[in-house]
Amino acid sequence: MNNKDFPCKASNIYDKNINFLFGSGASASYIPTLYLDKNTTYETLLTHEDCEGVKDFILCSYFNNIIRKTFCVKPNGEDKKYNSTLANYSYFIDELIKLLEKKGANQIRRANIFTTNYDLFFETAADDILNNKTFHFNDGGLGFKSRKLNISNFHITAWHQGTHDMYKHEIPTLNLIKMHGSVSWCRDINETISINYTQEEPPKFRLDTKKDINDLVTTLNETSDNLVSYLNLSTSDQETLQEFKSYYNNLAIVSPTKEKFSETVFQQHYYQCLRLLSYELEKPQTVLICFGFSFQDEHIREIIKRSLSNPTLKVFVFCYSKSSMESIQHIINDQRITYILPIEDDHTISFKPFIDRVFRSEHGDWITWKN
Repeated sequence: MNNKDFPCKASNIYDKNINFLFGSGASASYIPTLYLDKNTTYETLLTHEDCEGVKDFILCSYFNNIIRKTFCVKPNGEDKKYNSTLANYSYFIDELIKLLEKKGANQIRRANIFTTNYDLFFETAADDILNNKTFHFNDGGLGFKSRKLNISNFHITAWHQGTHDMYKHEIPTLNLIKMHGSVSWCRDINETISINYTQEEPPKFRLDTKKDINDLVTTLNETSDNLVSYLNLSTSDQETLQEFKSYYNNLAIVSPTKEKFSETVFQQHYYQCLRLLSYELEKPQTVLICFGFSFQDEHIREIIKRSLSNPTLKVFVFCYSKSSMESIQHIINDQRITYILPIEDDHTISFKPFIDRVFRSEHGDWITWKN
């Protein structure tokens, strides 16, 4: 297979309605996934009936081990994983802007980035890129001292005009649609979401108990002990968990629990995002490129399935490995979807090779695809 045959390269998609869908795999080199043990994740714990009495303990571990990293505050000292992850996001944005700049004068220079991640790597990388490129990065917010999120803001287009208004051209726009919330968001009593980016490191809630989340998993899987009695939290630990829960409840993020959308503000935002995704995928000459996304979100999955009736829609799913492709195909298997995967069992497609393959047609000798 020659590079020219690769169906998802930039020269084949630059003139299309371009959409990306990112999942946790995009940031996995720095931010841990929900995985804890075989058949056990934070989500399975939080939805397990035997864990009801220790849910705050599990959420606190989830926050300390995963959510704190999603704030993307630059670590003190050298952190290769943070630096390489941020570099990949910057690389992606830079290449995507170059692609949008190739669009003709009569084409809309806009790409939509849908993501279920609530980390701030896209926002942090965009700030770096703005030092060298002119583009409009749209996080869905409007305002200055007080920025409010509204789905209608993703239809805004920016233009650059000459000093004497003798010419104008459309500035490339990147829409960042965060479907599961963001750690930069805060909900208020008026059922609105405010956007506030901070450089401060989030708190870490330390418990006195020597037991950690792995001990809890072992106890749950290997014994029938009551988990509340097993943890036997001190009064001090219980007070710390109360403090944590108060802080956590102010975050506008979707928790990995059965009650994902128990808050009205989240329900509205989430379903507005689904409608926007559906609307974009119904447009003629549309492309959707998925990376690091497991298709576990049933609502997003159904939107994509229904949209495949659009005869001009092209959907490309980059699979981390051959085994991950099998898992994805078990959930969504349609001959109208192109699955892109490594040829060898021991190869994987991480973020940088994904970018190279789409925008530069590199690393083509060990990547294949199938419908």
